[in-house]
Amino acid sequence: MKNFKNKVIAVTGAASGIGRALVEGLLAGGARVAASDVDDANLQRLREFGVAADLLLSKVDVSDQAAMQRWVVEIKGHFGAVDGVINNAGVALSCHAADQPRAQMEWLFNINYWGVINGVEAFLPELLRRPEACIVNISSLFGLMSVPSQSAYNAAKFAVRGYSESLRQDLRNTSVSVVTVHPGGIQTNIANNGRHLHSITGKAEDREKTAALFNSIAATSPEQAAKKIMRGMQKSKARVLIGSDAWLLDKIQRLFPACYDRLLVPVMNIGTRMALKRV
Repeated sequence: MKNFKNKVIAVTGAASGIGRALVEGLLAGGARVAASDVDDANLQRLREFGVAADLLLSKVDVSDQAAMQRWVVEIKGHFGAVDGVINNAGVALSCHAADQPRAQMEWLFNINYWGVINGVEAFLPELLRRPEACIVNISSLFGLMSVPSQSAYNAAKFAVRGYSESLRQDLRNTSVSVVTVHPGGIQTNIANNGRHLHSITGKAEDREKTAALFNSIAATSPEQAAKKIMRGMQKSKARVLIGSDAWLLDKIQRLFPACYDRLLVPVMNIGTRMALKRV
């Protein structure tokens, strides 16, 4: 996708964070945008970025397969076609694996994993009809490496990575490119809106501080992340790493795949204690 001029791009999780920044950036680049979220109040605030002819706002739950199918029909009715989808919607959950309620894990998987699958399945038939099209699936730095208290989030993001890499191979000889995105710490509300049953420090008394902790160590703005994702789309990059933390930790995981956790966890604990003093 060489440029976004007059392209129709769908973005999930568009009401805040990376999604909101993507809507703004895509509209500025000449795209027409279909934006969805379950947070309708904040979704409607996107109207400041574009006129109705270029921006379609829809309240959609990505975990609802039928709703995603209906959204595609709505987009086609409004714009006439669709050229790309960015499966960005996601939630956070912090809990030790041994204590993790099954219902909480299913809640996360329904959004972070099945939400991506629902997006691909709904949009792919339309994308294959276009001369050039793009699927962007947002994984995470935690789709490359695992950390304590994030077993559900790690599992979903690793699954998104594996699914996306296989999907890319399946679509290699088609007009559809697949971009997998691995953001590091991004200054968004995902931690604020997440469910934190345990802290990443392992101390139950610190669990209320988990969201503030993640926010304090997030180094990359949503706008910076959106620009890198859009460049990745234009260059049809297979993988996009966002943030110096993602680049560094990806290299450490590659160099020490069997013991990176023993190297990183002590460093993370020191950084966590320092961050908690600022929270």
